[in-house]
Amino acid sequence: MKKIGYVFLLGIFLFQSCRFLGLGSDSFEELKAKYANVESKFAPIGDLNIHYRDEGKGPVIVLLHGVSASLHTWDAWADTLKSHYRVIRIDLPGHGLTGPPKDIERLDLGEGVEILNRFMESLKIDSFYLVGNSMGGYISWNYALKYPQKVKKLVLIDAAGYAQPLPFIIALASHPLVSPVARHMLPSFLVENSVLEVYGDSSKVTQATKDKYVDLSRREGNKEAYNFFFRTARVKFTDPNVSDPIKQVKTPTLIMWGTNDRWLTIEYAQNWTKDIQNSKFIAYEGAGHIPMEEIPEQTSKDLVQFLEN
Repeated sequence: MKKIGYVFLLGIFLFQSCRFLGLGSDSFEELKAKYANVESKFAPIGDLNIHYRDEGKGPVIVLLHGVSASLHTWDAWADTLKSHYRVIRIDLPGHGLTGPPKDIERLDLGEGVEILNRFMESLKIDSFYLVGNSMGGYISWNYALKYPQKVKKLVLIDAAGYAQPLPFIIALASHPLVSPVARHMLPSFLVENSVLEVYGDSSKVTQATKDKYVDLSRREGNKEAYNFFFRTARVKFTDPNVSDPIKQVKTPTLIMWGTNDRWLTIEYAQNWTKDIQNSKFIAYEGAGHIPMEEIPEQTSKDLVQFLEN
């Protein structure tokens, strides 16, 4: 009996060690049971099965999350907005329950624009408000450039678009010497630390929030997908010409920014207001990189005011 107990304890130790070091993966079915709900749907787009939620009735708002996040970052917004809007949010390819395509190279951010378009066509929606945070912001403004007739208004929340110093985890995981290992190993303590970094007030981060980010990073294929995006960021966002097309954005745009954003500091917001002529800017004192998750009440109120004016 003692041997069985020792084996059991050893199994728990090994499991916790693998999780701490970010080794191995959790199955889609296991994570689906934990993170899908009655509102969850799946849309087959090519070899992807896009996890999304489609809630409420009214004008359509599409919400795109940032790198290493998921549609859950919009939970509080969706709860508020769905009483007057049709709120659609997706797990972008390589994230959440969607996971990556078979060919990892198809995670290219330009391809993300086309996948979003195919997804919206599958829902037979050809006019909507588009909101994107961070990497989702990059896809959003590029989508508005390519399909301007479909985007009624654009909202960019601490969006990527300009050459910038890379956040620590992205710089580390994309380093040529680290990247081959990081494709298969993403320690939970690094994920948790990154969550603390993207909040302006880290005291608002619950253990449940940290667990969610860690769990979804462990979905089969997501670590390799994250690493692809990190390597893409190392190339794309160290190129001073990456922002050249932004001046062509003509869609009415709201730019939201946390003043305590450690990943994209507030100075970058001034680039957006300078380059997008038809834009409005709101800063959130003390908020970090994901103000829609950190301070959802104020940010959703400002969103509605922008959409309705």
